[in-house]
Amino acid sequence: MEQAHHPARRTYAFAWFEHRNPEREQATLRIWMGAAVLLAYAVFAWVRPSHDALLVARIIALYVSYGAITLLILSRVRAPSGTRLIITTIADQTLLGIALAAGGSTALPLIWVMFWFLIGSGCRYGKRPLAVSCATALVIVVVLGIWQPWWRENLPAAIGLGLSVLGASVYLSVLVDRLGNANRDLARQASTDPLTGLSNRYALERIVDRAMTSPEASGDNHTALLLIDLDGFKEVNDTYGHAVGDMLLQAFAQSLARRMRKSDTIARLGGDEFVVLAHQMRDRAAVLSVADSIHSTLRAITSVQERPVSVSASIGACLLSSATAAASGTTNQPGMSAVLRAADRAMYRAKSLGEGKTVFAETRDFEAG
Repeated sequence: MEQAHHPARRTYAFAWFEHRNPEREQATLRIWMGAAVLLAYAVFAWVRPSHDALLVARIIALYVSYGAITLLILSRVRAPSGTRLIITTIADQTLLGIALAAGGSTALPLIWVMFWFLIGSGCRYGKRPLAVSCATALVIVVVLGIWQPWWRENLPAAIGLGLSVLGASVYLSVLVDRLGNANRDLARQASTDPLTGLSNRYALERIVDRAMTSPEASGDNHTALLLIDLDGFKEVNDTYGHAVGDMLLQAFAQSLARRMRKSDTIARLGGDEFVVLAHQMRDRAAVLSVADSIHSTLRAITSVQERPVSVSASIGACLLSSATAAASGTTNQPGMSAVLRAADRAMYRAKSLGEGKTVFAETRDFEAG
């Protein structure tokens, strides 16, 4: 039989990527990269003093200050903002354009920064910020070619820079598409049980945590977690082998997916343990109706590969509102581990009553230990 796996190990890298803060990283890079460039131009202005070199150094110092301000703002404001992202994307290229305009040939070494901004916008945020960064850069190149003396005298250089920006942006757009598809595939793999195609523990934990903090968790329309343990599954494995056992798990998962509502979440925790997270449950009677549907699903599975099977379920049901109520007055924030522990205790009580039973978790089931 396919062994119970550990999704936390398999998805560690994905979870780390998912919880990164690209805006804060970008603001930090503004400071460190800007400081490095500032140091280089400060040395240049000291070795070969000129009005243009000193002016470029001052503009770079302004950029470093701008990076420090954005980092300070982002440390206080956690939520992402599309408007803020567009403003900072335009500001990055605009400040560079001012330096190129002010410094003329002295500022030419800064041209690479224009492409750094393009890469940063595309790889960190996607195609829309990349398009904004590209458009801003192209406007800057046009303005330089028309207004700035050095660029006006070297118009082919301006045209070449503009075409380079456009070409790099198109190529980056293709790469962003491919990276987006790869990330979506990675996210799907990270949240899917490979045997049944259902959600796995990792995905379920995120869904439960969201449900626990939503108004529904304490409202009139409850969310219920039903922990399902298959009775008789071990006998199927012992009698017919693990391959048939895996087929039974797949058949149950497919039948369950057809019977449950699309708004509900179905997950496999591993082995023969499954979870149904049912939303918009008015009361316990509604939860029992879902449990009865699960029992009916198993009763309908009488054979696998023309081999007779008889499998039922013991179900431990837990209302998320019960977990929230049990944690009220304490410093503990209820999460999936507490809900699963309570549902597991209820499931074992159901198993002690015989096959095909459903038992609700009670307040005592949420106690630690």
